[in-house]
Amino acid sequence: MKNNKQALLLLNALVRDIGSKHNILSKETIDFFNENLEDDEDREVVDSLLLGLQDVNVQLENMSWLNKHYRILHEFAQICSKTLNEETLLKKAHEMVSKVMPTDSFYIALYNEGDTEIEFVLMADKGKFYPRRRAEFGDNYASKVIQTREIIHHKEALVKEEFDSSFGETETTSCLFVPVIIDDSVRGVLSAQSDVNFAYRKEHEELLQIIGTHVINSIETARLYEKIYKMTITDELTGLKNYRAFHEDLSSLIKEGNRDITLIMIDSDNLKRVNDNYGHDIGDLYLSLLADGIKSIMTDQITGYRYAGDEFMVIINGDIKEGVRNLYKRLIEFYSANPINIFNNKINVSISSGVAHYPNNGMTVDTLKKSADEALYEAKEQGKNQLVFS
Repeated sequence: MKNNKQALLLLNALVRDIGSKHNILSKETIDFFNENLEDDEDREVVDSLLLGLQDVNVQLENMSWLNKHYRILHEFAQICSKTLNEETLLKKAHEMVSKVMPTDSFYIALYNEGDTEIEFVLMADKGKFYPRRRAEFGDNYASKVIQTREIIHHKEALVKEEFDSSFGETETTSCLFVPVIIDDSVRGVLSAQSDVNFAYRKEHEELLQIIGTHVINSIETARLYEKIYKMTITDELTGLKNYRAFHEDLSSLIKEGNRDITLIMIDSDNLKRVNDNYGHDIGDLYLSLLADGIKSIMTDQITGYRYAGDEFMVIINGDIKEGVRNLYKRLIEFYSANPINIFNNKINVSISSGVAHYPNNGMTVDTLKKSADEALYEAKEQGKNQLVFS
């Protein structure tokens, strides 16, 4: 071989550059060896050596690329493990994907095996976010990915399907549709899409799967937490909020500085007699009907609670046009129109109510509740079926 010294210097440079750039083989390097190798066997050996070095370079580059992004993924995993707010999780997932790959369009879809619909919980295009929606399981890429459990990777010139074109203003070319498989079940699909041809590599598929697993696991945990939390603040019999929720809500309203809070304490007048005469099943029906009356007057400003036994609370946050007396009148009309019919007898719900106003009748939860309780006691003393203000 001619120019042995230069050949060794070139090989040394190639070895030194491994892992530092995408392609270590320049045209000049290849031309040099082709011009200076006289024997075909030598040329074959050197070609094999050069290709081997390039292959090692690609592998090291991929490892370096993945290592860099795994550090980012580790940070994302930490966020997911500490966040129970679904909207925050979705926002962070979008931010994360945008960091590691082109995302002119992006969506996250959730799916439970056996469902006839796919829930698209996040859809973004060119920085614009679209409302959540559901799509029929069928002829769309998300459905195909779920059915086949395989990645769909379009590298160029993707023609958008009908559903995908229902959000977003432009067609994309490079697209990834990746299934998220947890416990051998497809739980969702993540899709990243770019306007640039060949925007994604094999490693992007793996990253999208990892991000999807983290975010969907965290969303399911957040939803389970929300479900459990609702159970802890909800009365099982009536569906109204319970004692714990009442104290939390009223305390929060006072801490927020609300200056117009009305508390109505409601107590049934004849539950004991209903229980004694008809049994506790009818007594439970009586309580449920009492709660239904409260639900009928509830709005964004008015919230009802089953406080304990046959004692209920209503919190009014702010001024209401109809006033407390008209609200009470509506309650009485509801109970009059909806009696319990049993054994040819009609049982009408009867209530006594005490009203207290913050801050005039109390500056804390306990003092306000005590004022309403004293007004309720007065209503009972006046013959029941009364509304008394503190």
